[in-house]
Amino acid sequence: MRYIYILTLLFFFSLAITAQEEKIYSFHSDITVDKSGMIQVKEAIRIFSKGDLFKRGITRALPLNRSDIYDNRIKMDYTVGEVLMNGNPVNFFTEKEGGHLVIYVGDRNIFLEPGFYNYEIHYKTAGQIGFFEDYDELSWNVNGVSDKMTDSVSSVVRLPEEARIISSHCYTGIMGSTDSGCFSETLEDGSFKTLVTNLPPDEMLTVSVAFTKGVVKQPAGFEPKVLSWFDKNGLAFISAIFVLLLSVYYRVTWQRYGVDPPKPVAIPQFSPPDGLSPAAVGMLHKGYFMDDLITSSIVNLSVKGYLTIEEIIEKKGLFGIRKDRVFSLTRMKNDYSKLPAEEAVILRDLFYSDDNIKLDGKYNKDVSDMMQNYRKSLNKQFKPVIDEGQNIKFHVIPWLAVILYIIILFYFINNNLLLFEVNSYALFITIPLLAILYVIYAIQIVRPGERKLHYKSNIEGLKMYLDVAEEKRMQFFNPPTVTPEKFEELLPYAIALDMEEVWGEKFEKTFLSSSMQPETYQPTWYTGTYVNAALFGHALNSTLSNTMSHSATQPSSSGGGNWSSGSFGGGFSGMGGGGGSVGGW
Repeated sequence: MRYIYILTLLFFFSLAITAQEEKIYSFHSDITVDKSGMIQVKEAIRIFSKGDLFKRGITRALPLNRSDIYDNRIKMDYTVGEVLMNGNPVNFFTEKEGGHLVIYVGDRNIFLEPGFYNYEIHYKTAGQIGFFEDYDELSWNVNGVSDKMTDSVSSVVRLPEEARIISSHCYTGIMGSTDSGCFSETLEDGSFKTLVTNLPPDEMLTVSVAFTKGVVKQPAGFEPKVLSWFDKNGLAFISAIFVLLLSVYYRVTWQRYGVDPPKPVAIPQFSPPDGLSPAAVGMLHKGYFMDDLITSSIVNLSVKGYLTIEEIIEKKGLFGIRKDRVFSLTRMKNDYSKLPAEEAVILRDLFYSDDNIKLDGKYNKDVSDMMQNYRKSLNKQFKPVIDEGQNIKFHVIPWLAVILYIIILFYFINNNLLLFEVNSYALFITIPLLAILYVIYAIQIVRPGERKLHYKSNIEGLKMYLDVAEEKRMQFFNPPTVTPEKFEELLPYAIALDMEEVWGEKFEKTFLSSSMQPETYQPTWYTGTYVNAALFGHALNSTLSNTMSHSATQPSSSGGGNWSSGSFGGGFSGMGGGGGSVGGW
């Protein structure tokens, strides 16, 4: 019978343990004010642990600065004495984290068993007393906030024997609340007692006690720094100056150097504009170099008789199901004195070892070296034209201004001045505004050079002639007939402008469809798969570009790729010192 009784007690005890919520159940703070200005605090914290939140013990975060009633920021320091758990000393250590001194109570290697635990934290701090003309005052946030309801929060403030309480208040709620949902009374011994029950999550109990002036002396080294108007509002003022001056700078420099000159009227071009090579036309049109421009240059060399292109279909794999395209290029002429510089690079470097080269998509050093020199040649010729009017020098002032603004910003951050609403709002408004203004300016300050506008206008004129959609409009300019010779002359330019398919359709429509023997065209400089003129240029561009790109790319030396994946007059809750938070670890 006795064993049944014990088992029953154990059963109901385990149910009671399971039903308990893991949280802080009570928080009591005993605050003693010394004549020296130091205050001694003893905090009694009762928790229930299940091992989820409170694994090893509790954490107590104490703010390292506070605001007085004038919004002055005062730096705080603490001396932690002893820490107890269930009346016995317990290990603890401290860390400074995010503007708080965090006390970690417990041992890293010892985990709590489920149950109730009573902690006591003893510490001293100075600089918490406010000194005014007719009285002195302690404002203290009693509890560290928690994300769960606390059943009971209470405090006792004990003053020096000579001090008499002039006024006292208690407040509850979140930061800034003036609610007084708390019980308070002055005891016979002159101490001030407060109590609140069922305090909601993230709310605190704040006490404010004004007492006889002159009894407490302010400790040396803890004089509060009285902040100026500039400290509280300076970032907003500076931000406004920065935005105003930069706006004026943007406006003036844009009007003088960024307004675009009149664009020349595009007139249809029936031959290569300004004697430019196909790759030059493609680069000027796109505004940057692309590797696939190489195809337009190879086709242009072939059309002019310097090369021949042979497409070979190699059957591979089981039963020859897979078909790989291989290109064989043969040099027919060795004189490149009259060629554009980048085409001379192809003829010289691509055939450095032999008059014939096979492009099968495998890495080839001659192809790689040629592509590097080809890129350098085009950039050297036309990058200056493309970059004309970029006006990079006008970006220096905004960059220096941003650096200066960041330096000033560090002053406000290091002195905790961003906690003032005016400074905080100014920061969140100014940063996006400066970014938006700069992006708009960076676009508007670009002023295309006259050479660039001239080239682009003539290139647009060539595109008008290549385009089938412009055919009716072209009739007013008496365009030349699209003969095979004309088709081949402008095919490299169509490839450079990504219009090879459109140009092929126009050739078929205007010449081949009217020929007595349609579909008889076959380029003499190309041997391989040929369907029709409309698809020829497009197929040649895509396959030859890919093959050339693979041949110029050195394979990786590694065995495979790796994937990486790559925080006395009025008051409110939260005023004064103390506060912080309580958690677990």
